[in-house]
Amino acid sequence: MDAAGRGSAPSLEARVAAGVSALVAGLPVGAEFEVEPSASLCSSLEFFLPQLLSRSYPEWRGESLDGVFVARARKTAPFAVQLVGTCILISDQTVTPFMVDLATSLSGEALVSFRVCLGEPGSGPLGISGPACTSSEADKLLFALTNRLDGIAWSYVAVSDEH
Repeated sequence: MDAAGRGSAPSLEARVAAGVSALVAGLPVGAEFEVEPSASLCSSLEFFLPQLLSRSYPEWRGESLDGVFVARARKTAPFAVQLVGTCILISDQTVTPFMVDLATSLSGEALVSFRVCLGEPGSGPLGISGPACTSSEADKLLFALTNRLDGIAWSYVAVSDEH
């Protein structure tokens, strides 16, 4: 509660943790599940991923994402997931790939570790670029992404101390 006795809004991290926990509740480890672009987790990731990247990369302080599209979501441990997909960079309206590993606390109220890999080398404002967000190439990138994950030279990688 704040000084006026109102409940405070959950932090961005808490919203991401709660979103992850809600999506995997009751699923066995190894299970794949769907994450719709309209899911609250995707909206939270639009703000949370740049926040995490900006801790290590100052150029991310002025960047935002607009749209997170998950090609594959998998429960990797009792309280952990891996999300693979594309996201739209606000600065140039292109899509770029990402891979995120998130582990929540037992309560599902906080993140205990993360690993964010985002972007492939290119000529865009952050040294990354991809197809225009409204192009058929953007769809092709999303659908082909899981088959080429091991070959991606990630431009940005942020890892928590605990990971």
